[in-house]
Amino acid sequence: MNDIGKRIKELRKKKDLTQEKLADMLGITYKAVSKWECGMTTPDISMIVPLARLLCVSTDELLGLVPIEKDERKAYFDAEYHQFWNKDHKADLEISRQAVKEYPNDMRYVYWLASNEWYVGYDIEYMGTETEKKLLESAAKHLEIVLENTEDYSLRKLTINTLMHVYKSQNKYDEAKRVAMLYPDEDFYCRDNLLVQCLKGEELDTVKKKLLKKSLMNLCNALSDFWMYTEHDNAALDAEEKIINTIIADGNYQHFHGNLSSIYLERSKKAMKNGDKNNALEYIKIALVHAKKFDDMYYNDTERYTCPILYDYFESHRDDRKETYTMYEFIKDWLDRPLFAPIKEDFSGTI
Repeated sequence: MNDIGKRIKELRKKKDLTQEKLADMLGITYKAVSKWECGMTTPDISMIVPLARLLCVSTDELLGLVPIEKDERKAYFDAEYHQFWNKDHKADLEISRQAVKEYPNDMRYVYWLASNEWYVGYDIEYMGTETEKKLLESAAKHLEIVLENTEDYSLRKLTINTLMHVYKSQNKYDEAKRVAMLYPDEDFYCRDNLLVQCLKGEELDTVKKKLLKKSLMNLCNALSDFWMYTEHDNAALDAEEKIINTIIADGNYQHFHGNLSSIYLERSKKAMKNGDKNNALEYIKIALVHAKKFDDMYYNDTERYTCPILYDYFESHRDDRKETYTMYEFIKDWLDRPLFAPIKEDFSGTI
C-alpha cells in the first residue's frame, strides 16, 4: 500500500490522463488524486476497483490482490445497459450511476448515465427547476468525457447526437452547433440533419435548402438508375423531369441541367430505337442546351438558385473542378455512335 500513490501516478501518465481528468471520471476532486500520488493519503477501499478498471489494470497490479476470475457484476450492468432505452429512466438513473462508479473507464456506461440524466432532467416534472439545470449540466459533462475518451464509431455518433440535444435543451446553440459539426457527413443521416435542429436565422435557412437540394439529387439519381437499367420504363424518366420542374419551377435548373441533359439524351436514344428520327433530333437539341448550361454553371462557379423554395441558395464548385471532360462532350461522344448515324448530318450544324 505504501507505493500505491506512485503506481497511480505512473498508470495515470501511461493513460495520458491529467489529475483533473482522472478525478472527473471517478467523481472526486483533483486534490484527492494529488494527495494519493504524494503519499499523503491512500484511496478509500471503495475506490480501489473503479480506479483499477479506469487505469486498465487489475487490482492485483494495483494492490497485489488476487484478481476476480469472473466479473458477474459487469455482466449485470451490461444486460441493464443494452435495454436501458425501454426502461423507466428515473429508476435506471441510479443503476447507471452505480455502473459508472464501479466501471468509470467503460465509456458505454458513461454515455448511459448521461442519457438518463438528460431524459430525467428534461422531463416536464423538472422543467425550469434547479434539478433540471444540474442534471443537464452533468449530462453535458459526461458526454464530453465520452467524446474525449472513445474511438468507437457508433458510440461517438450516439454521443454527438445526444450532446447536441442536451446543449440545445440548455439554449447553448453555439455549443450545439460545435458538437453537431463533429458528426460524420454520411449519405443517410448527415451532419446537416443535426445542424438543422440547432441553428437559427440565415444559417438555418441555408442548411435547410442544402438538405432539400441533396434530397432532390438523391431522388433524381435513384430514378436515373431505374430508367437507365430498365429498358422500357418511361415512367421513371417522366417522373424525374416532372419532379425537377415542380421544385425548380422557374426553369433556372443549375445543377439539374445535368439531369435534364441525361433525360433528353435517353429520350433521343429511345426515339432512334423506335425509328422516330424527328423527335430524336429535337431531344438531342434539348440535351445539348442543358449540357451547355450545366457546364457553364459548373466551370464558372455560378450555381445559385432563384426558385422560391431554394431562393438564393448557392454552392461553390471551385474546389471540385478536377476533370476537364464536360457534359457537352459526353453528349457529343454519344452522338458519334452508330445509333445516331442516320441523323448525324441533321444535327451536325447544332454542335
